[in-house]
Amino acid sequence: MSSPAVTLADVAIEAGVHPSTVSRVLSRPQLIGGPTRTAVHAAIDKLGYTPNRAARQLAGGRIGAIGMLVPDITNPFFAHVVRSVQQGCRRNGLTMLLADTEQRAADELSEARALAGGVDGFVVCSPVASTKDWLRVVEAAPLVFVNRRAKGVASVALDQQAIVELGVTHLRAAGHRSIAVVRGPRSYWSGSERDRVIRRLPGLVALGPVRPDFEAGVALAAELIAAQVTGVLAFNDVQALGIVAGYRAAGLSVPHDLSVVGSDDIAAAAMSDPSLTTVTAPVQRLGDAAFDLMTELLAGSTERPEVTLPVTLTVRSSTQTLNSSINRTAATHDAATHDAATHTAATHTATAHTAHRGNHQ
Repeated sequence: MSSPAVTLADVAIEAGVHPSTVSRVLSRPQLIGGPTRTAVHAAIDKLGYTPNRAARQLAGGRIGAIGMLVPDITNPFFAHVVRSVQQGCRRNGLTMLLADTEQRAADELSEARALAGGVDGFVVCSPVASTKDWLRVVEAAPLVFVNRRAKGVASVALDQQAIVELGVTHLRAAGHRSIAVVRGPRSYWSGSERDRVIRRLPGLVALGPVRPDFEAGVALAAELIAAQVTGVLAFNDVQALGIVAGYRAAGLSVPHDLSVVGSDDIAAAAMSDPSLTTVTAPVQRLGDAAFDLMTELLAGSTERPEVTLPVTLTVRSSTQTLNSSINRTAATHDAATHDAATHTAATHTATAHTAHRGNHQ
């Protein structure tokens, strides 16, 4: 009769740590202190627990797959979160099944139902379906929300209110007083969180809700031009790049005619022309934290923590001080005036010289 297989929980008891600590030692050892790593590896060696068996234990000995749902896989922000979670799955021998819900609650729930029998838990980015519906679909399976807070659900989110505060503060410090902030979709928790700050900060021009994509940004350009604002905080970088393109199509330019701030700091933000000032999100950490929460739930944790990650401002070329724009316009005007005056003076001199020659003929 064969002896029972050694479990991750057995290793944790032997090492005197939580099961989630054992999973981190196996998947991301750089996050764990040396003495703890030594204790865990000693327990692994003593009990004969092998890392290739870790995946099955992380998944509760059931399927070994995680379902991941995103509202728009073409958005680089979500693509980076997906990659981070997938890296965690790969390190632990798990499979990740991905579905794009196109920001529709009905599709979100139907995809979840389709995956429910083949995964052990769900990581959901920016869900739009109700929490009640989500809990009904997953039943007792582990559930992690990314960029949404909900009672009774483990979650990791960016500091959404800080995104607005950082963007607006930067524009105001640059001398802008007519500032627009683009609101996100009504169904997004992140959008409602930003709305709290938009209502609290005085003097902002709130536009939207608007879809957070490139085409919507291009269409927004006309509205921004009509509003005569000098600065704008877009909902995300993709939308911000659309605004830049829309201004260029209208014969205007960024930042001369409009200072633009994005949010996320996707790779294209640094490569665009002009390079995009943006509120940088720690996207890798966002995905890592989501995977860590999932492994803890799969290991039996009954806690439902709410993790908030800080954001920072990255200043590039799409914003400038308002005085710089005014001075450049004034300089252009002065140069044009000077050229006109020089031309007038030259014409007057030539006329006088001709008249003088006529008097001698």
